[in-house]
Amino acid sequence: MIKDYLYSKFDFIFSTNFKTAFFYLLLFLLSAAIAVKSVNYDFDLWARLIAGMAVVQTGQVLKYDFLSYTPTHPWYDHEWGSSVVFYLFEHYLGHTGLLILQILLIFLTMFFLVKTVKVRCAENCDYKNILIYFIILNCFTVTYSSLIRCHSFTFLFFIIELYILELIRKNGNYKLLMIFPPMFLIWGNMHGGVVSGLGLLVMYTIGEALNKKTFKYYLITAIICPLMLFINPYGIEFVKFLIKAVTMPRHHVVEWWHIFTKYNYNLFLSFKFMALFYIIIEALKCKNNFSYKASDKTKIIVLLVTLFLAVKHVKMMPFFALTGTVFCYEDVLNFFKKYTFPKWGMPSLVTFLTFFAVVSLAIKDYRPMVNFKAYPIMEVEFLRINHIEGKLLTNFGIGSFASYKLYPQNKIYMDGRYEEVYEDYLLEDLSKFYTMQNGALNIFLNNKPDIIILENSYKSAYDFLKNNTSEWRVVFEGMYYGVFVNKKIARDNYIPPSGDLKYYKKTILNTMITFKGPNRIKIEEINNRGKVSE
Repeated sequence: MIKDYLYSKFDFIFSTNFKTAFFYLLLFLLSAAIAVKSVNYDFDLWARLIAGMAVVQTGQVLKYDFLSYTPTHPWYDHEWGSSVVFYLFEHYLGHTGLLILQILLIFLTMFFLVKTVKVRCAENCDYKNILIYFIILNCFTVTYSSLIRCHSFTFLFFIIELYILELIRKNGNYKLLMIFPPMFLIWGNMHGGVVSGLGLLVMYTIGEALNKKTFKYYLITAIICPLMLFINPYGIEFVKFLIKAVTMPRHHVVEWWHIFTKYNYNLFLSFKFMALFYIIIEALKCKNNFSYKASDKTKIIVLLVTLFLAVKHVKMMPFFALTGTVFCYEDVLNFFKKYTFPKWGMPSLVTFLTFFAVVSLAIKDYRPMVNFKAYPIMEVEFLRINHIEGKLLTNFGIGSFASYKLYPQNKIYMDGRYEEVYEDYLLEDLSKFYTMQNGALNIFLNNKPDIIILENSYKSAYDFLKNNTSEWRVVFEGMYYGVFVNKKIARDNYIPPSGDLKYYKKTILNTMITFKGPNRIKIEEINNRGKVSE
């Protein structure tokens, strides 16, 4: 009686359309809550903002570096399109703009994930289980401790591609493959992760061939789409660089390590448990009823390849989070069908997740981030206000921040664009110095700096400079970093940097770099000078 009365008065609340709308609203709120958990700016963001500024203000891409004092080669910027988007959001909306962009990219990725799951299993099960997507959100964003990164575009394009491919498999409309060439044209100019999309096309081609289904259209598309990569500001040289970048080892970069290294064994636990659970679910399904002839070879290939890549490289984990959910969602729900859950379980869960999302967003500090441990913010300010000019050595991760804040006063040793811009030996020399291995002094023989900003956590290197009083003087020591200046240019009197947190929040995104106006950096001279040096 009461239930009938409620239905008659509030039937819109119990309608399918309302439930669907609320599901997507909650998904958006959860995406936003997860997105804004970032506690730091990505180390490469500063170089991205500079590169984007150059394109917006001049209509040209930077083809050669101008920020470094060390040897460089032509700059094939596979992220120049992302840089433009980052710069526009930051330029017009500031720090908040970057947050909005991150929220949009994560939500759209989750939105197309839901759409893909719907294509695969809407007839057989409820595709709107918010708990599963909340778990995947946490697994998917496991690499998002920093604010907005270029690979966010790759994850979005990847799931859109997966959605279209599954839509084709369901309805046989191969004309949808015509979407891919223009999509790959855009994707290839946004991020080098476009190779993951090419790999997915190849996997579907092979999988459908093994399934004895029509695969020639996939094959034709897989041949055409790589040709789109040649349409870029750098021409064929960009494709050559991309091949080199994809195959090069990156043993110095933590996010390219495998997920079970000593450094990572107790990290990314949410992803590891999720991946293990998916593996168990699929193993149990195969044990009970497996037939190679009837099995979906495409599903098997995609899951195994993305799982292998996720284990091998931290950076690849989101790919398996996406593919695992697409292909295992229905199996997970079927596994739990034999269990009876209380009727109040899902409403309670929805209430809790709504509360979690709202509270997380309400208590978030949306002011610009200032992390004195991740960045030498006061140390860079010290160099700036004291006009200490010269060649600056920093850890490669914070190099682009130093450039963003100090150019043209200081040129850097290198930054996170290492395979895009720098000679291979530079990172080796830097690593040897920081860890004081054999060859630690190579950096002073080959590319000697005038100024060094060094983390005091690298105790051996820090003590080496501090004790080498005949050549180096420590002129400022913060909580996490020290500033060392060559005695030839060191002075006795320096102005201390501000200790006001509000000042740094207000100025963290300020830069003196510009490509327009009287003090502009002349991009034509940079690009032409690089061509002459070749």
